[in-house]
Amino acid sequence: MGRQRLPRNVIGQPVHGDDLWDREKELKQIWKTLETSSVLLSAPRRFGKTSIMLSLIDEPKQGWQAHYLDVEWVKGPEDFVAEIMAALLADNMSKKILQGVKKIAGTAINQIEEVGIPQFKISLRKGLEKDWQDKGKALIKLLKDVQKKRILIVDELPLLILKIARKEGEEQAEDFLFWLRGLRHIPELQDKVRWVIGGSIGIEKVLQHVGTGTKVINDLSTIRIGEFSDEVADGFIRAVLKKEGEIKKVPPQVLERFRQIIGVSIPYFLQILIRESLNEMERRHEKDLSEEIIEQAYQDSVLACYNRTYFEHYYERIEDYYENLAEIAKEFLSRLAQRGSLSRKELWDLYMHMTQGTGNEADFSYLLSDLENDFYIVYAAEGYTFATKVLRDWWCRYYTLI
Repeated sequence: MGRQRLPRNVIGQPVHGDDLWDREKELKQIWKTLETSSVLLSAPRRFGKTSIMLSLIDEPKQGWQAHYLDVEWVKGPEDFVAEIMAALLADNMSKKILQGVKKIAGTAINQIEEVGIPQFKISLRKGLEKDWQDKGKALIKLLKDVQKKRILIVDELPLLILKIARKEGEEQAEDFLFWLRGLRHIPELQDKVRWVIGGSIGIEKVLQHVGTGTKVINDLSTIRIGEFSDEVADGFIRAVLKKEGEIKKVPPQVLERFRQIIGVSIPYFLQILIRESLNEMERRHEKDLSEEIIEQAYQDSVLACYNRTYFEHYYERIEDYYENLAEIAKEFLSRLAQRGSLSRKELWDLYMHMTQGTGNEADFSYLLSDLENDFYIVYAAEGYTFATKVLRDWWCRYYTLI
């Protein structure tokens, strides 16, 4: 009998190894898809998308090797090319490929040992501002000589595109997207290189913003990462409680209470509630975890003002990414928090009121789709509701007047 997996309760950071819980099905689907095409990995924030991506590096399939491109610092296409170059230099590449990288980098390569890779990337970008397209393509073409198939992982592509559009203009963002698509279709690399591209905001919204449409990503196979099933959530809760609280037996009603409070079993939300429940149990000097302790921990700690940072990004990102529709989006969510559900017609009437009758059906439809893609709301028989109970409770506490 194999050892029992006991994940640590790592909140808010990508996880590795045993800390990544029950994503075997998704990983199997990704590896199968990579045999024939590149992947668009779609998931709302806090669903474990980045951890799944990193698992491709930690536990590669035989004959494959993956590279994670850190695009959080990237502000323009030249930064992106610098990131590819840094990834190739950091890898154990053949002498021929490394010579090719050094030739493309030029004199900047001499700075690596002196300043290190991070500073090298910043200085390199200055030499890429005019010819990033040609040098980036030349870099990728070097991979035709690799022994193993390569996976290039780009997390949060939609956010990168928005940054390029805001800094350098929508035309530059459009050029970058078509260039990136071109890299995926270099004939001599069709059996050598695959891309895994991730996003936690609706990429369709971003493509609409820069004016490309979905033709720049229609070669990618979309795989969506969902929440835990009840069965998987129960197993996760049991394992974390055993690891973190040395609780060996968890009654079914306690497991159910965890799921009821959260509403939808998102790993991040479960982890927060588990942590605060264990803290509450310790404060009371109790040996057993009860439904009443969990409820107390939820009301007094999870939703407490000192823990607003657990959820505040859900509010802040609306201002960042919904632009001229941000205030309408926030009003939709405030009304839904108060009422529980609203029909499409009720939301349309609110939208037209807030736009003083100047709104249009296309923008309204995209707004609802964006809120769904970002997992703020879901559509059910009774109309639109909050996607999760915990986010609705939090919104009610801090962003509604009633």
